[in-house]
Amino acid sequence: MFEVVSPEDFMKIGGDKPSHLKIEEALIKMGGNGATGGTFKKDILKMAGWTGGALTTYASRSEVAAEAFNRVRKALETASSVDDLKSKLIH
Repeated sequence: MFEVVSPEDFMKIGGDKPSHLKIEEALIKMGGNGATGGTFKKDILKMAGWTGGALTTYASRSEVAAEAFNRVRKALETASSVDDLKSKLIH
């Protein structure tokens, strides 16, 4: 579904859209788009291990960001619903 996210992905400029951006788009859509979707995305990433705040860039903590996105990526592969996704990230 989504390619593996590597720490270097957060420093790339140009080229194909990185997997983490595709994952973010999927989460925002799953969360209802708009501000609701954005909040959902932030909550899911925190559940997956992202510890950065609103002003923290993924590039500044690329290892942590890659780990969180890869946990979400793996959970999205088999999640059948929002609740199922959350459950997979909690356990």
